[in-house]
Amino acid sequence: MEPLQFTSLASMFFANCSRDDFAGWYKRENNEWKHFSREELRDTTIYLAIALNNQGMSVHESLGIIAPSSPEWIMADIAAQINHAQTVPLFPNIASENFKFQCEDANVKTLIIDSIANLEQPLKEFLPNFRQIICIDDTSELPENGIYWKDLIEEGKKASEQKKYYAWVDDQIQTIHPDDLFSIIYTSGSTGRPKGVELSHRNMLAQIQSILALYHLNRREDRALTILPVAHVFERMAIYYYTLNGIALYFADSPKNVAQIMTEIHPTVMIVVPRILERLYESMTASGDKAKGPKRWIIKNAIKVAKINDPTKRATIMARIYDYLVYKKMRDAIGGSFRIIVSGSCALNKTILRFLLNIGLPIYEGYGMTECSPVVTANNEHASKPGTIGKPLTHLDVKIGDFSEILVKGDSVFKGYHNMPETNAQIFTADGYYKTGDQGFLDSDGYLNFTGRLKELLKTSTGKYVSPNPIELEISRHPVIEQALVIANDRKFASVIVWLNPEGARRLLKFSHDEFSIEKAMQSLRIREAINRHIGRINKKLNHWEQIRKWTLIGDELSIESGLLTPTLKIRRKVAETRYAEQIEEMYK
Repeated sequence: MEPLQFTSLASMFFANCSRDDFAGWYKRENNEWKHFSREELRDTTIYLAIALNNQGMSVHESLGIIAPSSPEWIMADIAAQINHAQTVPLFPNIASENFKFQCEDANVKTLIIDSIANLEQPLKEFLPNFRQIICIDDTSELPENGIYWKDLIEEGKKASEQKKYYAWVDDQIQTIHPDDLFSIIYTSGSTGRPKGVELSHRNMLAQIQSILALYHLNRREDRALTILPVAHVFERMAIYYYTLNGIALYFADSPKNVAQIMTEIHPTVMIVVPRILERLYESMTASGDKAKGPKRWIIKNAIKVAKINDPTKRATIMARIYDYLVYKKMRDAIGGSFRIIVSGSCALNKTILRFLLNIGLPIYEGYGMTECSPVVTANNEHASKPGTIGKPLTHLDVKIGDFSEILVKGDSVFKGYHNMPETNAQIFTADGYYKTGDQGFLDSDGYLNFTGRLKELLKTSTGKYVSPNPIELEISRHPVIEQALVIANDRKFASVIVWLNPEGARRLLKFSHDEFSIEKAMQSLRIREAINRHIGRINKKLNHWEQIRKWTLIGDELSIESGLLTPTLKIRRKVAETRYAEQIEEMYK
């Protein structure tokens, strides 16, 4: 790989703040955009670093952050790096035992939160264990060991009047080594002990430098929108990539406001997970429901064409007509300016991908994991093959091992988990490849195709293995199905829990919004017959031991707050199996 442009993320951040044409960052608060100029980003970060040092932050300790995505989040990340400490991202809905374990395991002494009110009670009870609690919201209740963000910044600003501090900051940045840790990121820990992924500056710098060749951004014209949690490495990596490019960055206040935000700022680039695109698809395909007469017919047929046409082939005359009449309006409804939308975390439904590509949205799917900083492969504007998860990044060596396992080696791959030497001895091959636990194959064109997860292989009581991921993805393609979860471990046959998609169900039943209810949909014979036919069609493609013998329909909402989804909107398998144990047992009576 070519030499690193910077020796640390901190040095890259300050280099960006020195660019005259860097427009700064924006944060949405109370329906307005607050601007952070390049000077404010630079100075506030320096003041924070100095104040943290004065408050006793030492080398190799950790700064925990449990707050929504914001410029303050990233400034805190950089300030910790200046102190040669590392950041531990935390989520507000984290289980109290995991919160306690992660903070103790990573030696978190200082915790930054948005507001005390946003924490669950069990987490509040653990706050006295920290040296200091920093509250970003200055209207928040303040614990005895607490200080408001603005007061801490003011403290650092006063201290910076002594010239020695600027020399200290410069020296601290210069002495960060690329192999120093910049963050410990804990995996969800759905089973057993959470694992802390140790990522170095080299890991992240190699990653974003390699991505630089895939997606070209224009500092004067591009605007990035961040809607995923910065606590997740995918969005955090993206923000550092935007920083390397020096483009304007907008932090959304809530995913619920995304549609309005897009029309306000007309973003050109965005990172998403499939669930966001699924919601977008549902909204767009429902656009003809309220139309009347010829307009309704045109919209419905335009949607039908977008669902079935091959996006890799030249658009038909009819598709070009529909682009003028329908698709352009769909694009305009989300800002009309997107050049790059990268989707990761899990596979996107193929029908949805085909539709979005055909209406002119530049969707590029990729693959990765936290341990790889996180991107391993990605489609891009120069090399794209819809339905695959792209080609490996140029600095990575990717090959397929035993049992079709995807193996990865390169500068963005971590060295191991925090305080887990026994596990670390088992996760690499003899020649240094990280064993991802995912299955796939490289096609003749060099694109990676995902087929399942070794770590999620389900073994029936008859000794047969079932890979649930591809089956769940196929089942979830039906418009009345929100999500599916295959059950087969230690069972005599495979079954599935199916979550109802309210919008898809409403449209199938042809109810108005006022007429529709979850209860009516759950009792509908038409809904159940549609699901039954769909699963029957899928079963014809499966080995007999993989076929779904029984299924149960669930009307509960899938959300992060319910505990059923991870922060990146993936189903928590163990949580769901525990919560719906009674329904599962009923299928096996």
